[in-house]
Parts: sequence; C-alpha cells; structure tokens
Amino acid sequence: MDSYDVIVIGGGNAALTAALSAAEQGAQVLVLERAPQEKRGGNSNFTGGGFRMVHHGAQDIKRIVPDLSDQDIANTDFGEYTAEEYLDDLGRITQYYIDPDLAETLVRSSTDTVHWLMGRGVRFLPNFGRQAYKHEGRFKFFGGVVIYANGGGAGLVESEYKAAAKNGVTVRYGARAMALLRGRKGIEGVRILADSMEEQIGARAVVLACGGFEANREWRARYLGPG
Repeated sequence: MDSYDVIVIGGGNAALTAALSAAEQGAQVLVLERAPQEKRGGNSNFTGGGFRMVHHGAQDIKRIVPDLSDQDIANTDFGEYTAEEYLDDLGRITQYYIDPDLAETLVRSSTDTVHWLMGRGVRFLPNFGRQAYKHEGRFKFFGGVVIYANGGGAGLVESEYKAAAKNGVTVRYGARAMALLRGRKGIEGVRILADSMEEQIGARAVVLACGGFEANREWRARYLGPG
C-alpha cells in the first residue's frame, strides 16, 4: 500500500493551499481530485477569484499590485476594509451561523494569506470591473472585494497547481475518495476508486477539502432555498 504524510481530498483552492502549506513544511503530499485533469479545480474554477482582505487604503493595495501606477492611485478611492467591517459582513451574510473562532482567524490572517499566495505565483489585480464605480471622476470601491486573482478562479487554481508541482505535490486525477481508513491511532489513510478499481492509500493525516454545504442538496435547500 502506498503511503504519504498528508492526503488532501479535493482539487480546488482550499485543497491546493493546504497541500502547498504541508509540502513547504517537508511533508510528502498527495492530492486526490475526482475530476479529470482538464476539469480540475472544483468550485473554485467557476468563481470570480475575488479576495476580501483587511486593508487601509492605496498603499496596502500597492503592496499586492506592485505595478499599480501613480495615476491609478490618483484616480481611485480604494477606501479601507477594517477587521471589524469584515467580521460584521461575515456575520450578516451567514446570519451568524459562522463559527466565531474560525471567522476571527479568517479575518485576522486575510492580508497575510494574500501575500502568501503572491509568493506562490498568484498575481492579483484591482477589481475595477466588478467592485468599483466612477464618482466625480474617480473610481470608488465598495463591498470589500478590492482585488481578484488574475484570470479569476480558473487563473487562481492554475497558478496553485503550478506551485504544487514545483513543490513536489503528487496529484491523482479521476480518483474518488470512498472512505477514511481508521486504525488504533485514528485516521490512517483513504480508500479510493480509480479506473474502476478500489485501492487503499496510507497517510499520517488527511485533509478534507472537497466542498462545503454547496455540495449537499438538503443543505442548499435549507440555506439558499429550493431550486
């Protein structure tokens, strides 16, 4: 039976960032992506690639978008997006079902996370097309989503797959995780279905990054409504 330090189930943004982080700590990592290679990327592939992060104006955005010109800065009101505003938005959008400790971690780490992604080859651009309007000759941003990954969600995951390959992460496509393998010490691997054959793969740790409530019909109906 093959064995890895870490198995990540899923092939979208969450899966790839988990895989990259583990690989950079020296772990031998396997990503299991149910889709074929040409359809990889999960739900992330279909998003706009927008990122919320705590920022306090143009100079913070300039660090994320280094080629932002002085004219761009002069013609744009980037505003600011404080941690308090971010937390308020998360609470309002989720009707306060969100886990408060996870929300705090997400918000407080948001800017560092964007810089971390930049260091792995993800390029960000100002979100003029979706999140800004022109007012008295200047672009004004709204909603907190000031930047997005170049190429949208598809560009984001493509950059992450390139970084994963560079860091020695193994990716298996067409591999459907069927069950977690349990032993005396807890989770010890994954049982998969690939090429109509079942096999077992050992692991010291398993990360589930294969979809949230949007992958569950009953939950979608409960939280988003029927249809």
